[in-house]
Amino acid sequence: MIRIGTEIESPQTGERLIFRSTAESSNGQLFQAELIAKPGSYIVRSHLHPSQEERFVVLEGLYGYRIGERTGIGHPGQTVVCPVGVSHSQWNAGAGVMRVYYEHRPALESAELFFETYFGLSRDGKLLPSGDMHLLQAAVLLSEVNDFIRITSPPVVMQKFLFPVLATIGRVRGYRARYPSYSASTVSLGE
Repeated sequence: MIRIGTEIESPQTGERLIFRSTAESSNGQLFQAELIAKPGSYIVRSHLHPSQEERFVVLEGLYGYRIGERTGIGHPGQTVVCPVGVSHSQWNAGAGVMRVYYEHRPALESAELFFETYFGLSRDGKLLPSGDMHLLQAAVLLSEVNDFIRITSPPVVMQKFLFPVLATIGRVRGYRARYPSYSASTVSLGE
């Protein structure tokens, strides 16, 4: 389990996450992490959360977002809300560091698994230049955490049939949803 205050870093995307509230610490009520993003061209791929509302409380910098068909920029002091099941994307829209509280209600342990693995892959240089995972790794991880996150391309209906097959191939080739070396209990910032 992730401890409050644990920090993980994604060097390939320029992001750092500091866990503030987890499924365990909040009795399943609130996942909250402070997201710190360096300026750059990285854009979080369009995705949705099938059972969670997501909130972004802007602390510093400019928070760029697309939620459904709406695009905008959040400024310090503003809260941007993404309803359950709505596709969205985000990026650092400014020339400096962006800091937001990143919140999901209810909290799911699969969110913690997703971030541990994704940030671990980044630390090991195993993401594509775009910040995306390789296809088989994505199929394995996203099949495991589909109660938390689903990408919007290919369409979710297609993923339902395609990802189980790709995930099976991925597991045979050694890809996993959880890698012990990426566990936040064994990782500290800068490793």
